[in-house]
Amino acid sequence: MRLPLLLLLCCAFAVLPLSVGCGGGDDPTPDAGPLPPPPVPDAGTPDAGTPDAGTKTDLIAPTVVSTSPAAGTPSVPPESRIEITFSERMSITRGTMQVTPGSSLPNGGMVTVRPEDWDAAHTKVAIGFTQGLPLRTQVTVNVANFADEAGNPLPPFSFNFTVGDGLPPRVTAATPTEGASQVPLNTARVSFTFNEPMDTTVGTLTPSGGLILGASSWTGTQTISAPITGGLVYNGNYSVRLNNFRNASRTVLDPTIFLGDGKLDFGTGPDVTKPTVVEASPAEGATGVLPEDTSLIVLTFSEPMDKTVGTAELVDTGGRTVLTPSWAPDGFSVSYNVRLRLRHSSSTRVLLSNFKDRVGNLIDPAPYLGNGELNFSTGADTLKPYLESSTPQEGQSIYPSEVYATGTTPPTGLRKVLTLRFNEPMDINTKRVTLYETYVPTASRSMDGVWSADGVTLTVTILPTSTGQPPLQSDYLYTLDLTGLKDRNGNSLDAVHPSLGDGKLDFRALYDSPVLNHACEHALLVSPTSVTATGTGAAGPRADTLHARYAVSLPSNGTSFSGFVRMELAPETWHTLYLDRNTSVQVINPATNGTLQVNQVAESPACAQLTHSATFYTPVDPTVYVRFGPSLDSTLRFIPERTYQ
Repeated sequence: MRLPLLLLLCCAFAVLPLSVGCGGGDDPTPDAGPLPPPPVPDAGTPDAGTPDAGTKTDLIAPTVVSTSPAAGTPSVPPESRIEITFSERMSITRGTMQVTPGSSLPNGGMVTVRPEDWDAAHTKVAIGFTQGLPLRTQVTVNVANFADEAGNPLPPFSFNFTVGDGLPPRVTAATPTEGASQVPLNTARVSFTFNEPMDTTVGTLTPSGGLILGASSWTGTQTISAPITGGLVYNGNYSVRLNNFRNASRTVLDPTIFLGDGKLDFGTGPDVTKPTVVEASPAEGATGVLPEDTSLIVLTFSEPMDKTVGTAELVDTGGRTVLTPSWAPDGFSVSYNVRLRLRHSSSTRVLLSNFKDRVGNLIDPAPYLGNGELNFSTGADTLKPYLESSTPQEGQSIYPSEVYATGTTPPTGLRKVLTLRFNEPMDINTKRVTLYETYVPTASRSMDGVWSADGVTLTVTILPTSTGQPPLQSDYLYTLDLTGLKDRNGNSLDAVHPSLGDGKLDFRALYDSPVLNHACEHALLVSPTSVTATGTGAAGPRADTLHARYAVSLPSNGTSFSGFVRMELAPETWHTLYLDRNTSVQVINPATNGTLQVNQVAESPACAQLTHSATFYTPVDPTVYVRFGPSLDSTLRFIPERTYQ
């Protein structure tokens, strides 16, 4: 089997132009062209005999172990050599590299490898270009025509990398910006962006000027940042120096480009940061807010505010209302009393205008409020209203009359005004109440009250049933039925609330005083007569006309006011001076140089012009001196009347 196979192989090689002899003859001089691939081994079944003892044939193709620059390397220095390391010894007489783009390179970037380009082990080849690789370009290297020493060709191979600009790395952007002078106090970080990938294992940031930084971190390979952990202050000057930074090719950073002096410099300058609302109650966008549980609207700001400016206007289905501010001492928050102002089931807005911080920066509404106003909606009303306070109070005894000027004929009249305040706005179209006399259950009077503008207070005026009669009978018990009233959302009055217990206001009428009512008529209709009191009674001006109204000026003693008037009255008769204020009154009998007993009391509220009275009994000699004061007031008014005890 062996001899026929050998003869067959010799015949086959005889037809090749460059053949190896079948015997032990010398090899012919090889053609200068590329070496042919090694013969393909016989795929048949090997002979069963013992194999030849000669050298084994290398049939394994070489591979690329590594390249320099490595595939995908960015910012390769343009002076770099291109090196390829193979898996085995290579033929040093063959191989080409095509560098693309090669327009700036010799022979268009086509390089034929020379023996001197190889290392001593014949496993690494290196080439370089005197003028360097093309700048700022992605370079592709196509490797061809390489083979190992046995002639096994290298499979097609290529790799690429990016050539830098040949300059040291540099900063291209920084936060804050280099030289910035109005950096906000809430700036959270400093950061630096480089023009090329950096060595992220080295480089430190050194702050100064009182700046405190946390640990730095890289984002990718071109941006480094560090948090500002110490607060900035206005008119501060800060810097951050870059130390020991280098790029991925270990070229040291040139810090003067962009930064100038090698460090980031910035300042905060004066306060130009706009304040913002950071929190509100009710919160922005809140729903279902219950007016009965919401007495305040509170705004909290990002910094202290100018408490002398800023207007908040409440807008809902009921109209527009400018709210009154109540600022916190530190200026960080402001409160607005909206008790009884919010409506149920309403979209509510609080419009803010002209709010400024302490240095005059206008508010920026966007971060929290968005459109510059606080928006929220209220929930439905399901609670019954109740009487919060009243005049008279439940179970109180009251004076039955009030004198008022009618402006017509007769010029004065009698009435009694009751005021009822509820815990929430009421239905102002429902105003009918009924007054019952407890002693005569069948006697009742229905009347309409008048609601205040906010719908919270109802004023009920009771008029006399006949001419000359008081509005309420003396020493009578009365009941004012309020159960027909309801709030503006239709909830009827809470009849069992402790303020009334049964939804009805119970009170008693005191005895009426015709003399007091008569004095009130003069107080309302009579123009005052001016007199100036003196330091002694004998020199005092006369002020003794009954039913007259006197306006008295009192002289000063340096610390208070007091003085005398003189009166000539009917002897042995009770007289009362009705006063417009609580002033001390002393009555002196000049005949005996003694003082008369004076009974001073606070009067029932028959009219606002008379609040107190002084009653005395005249002696046989009708002349008396009346001393007013000492008083803190320099004037007073009074009306003298004859009375009965």
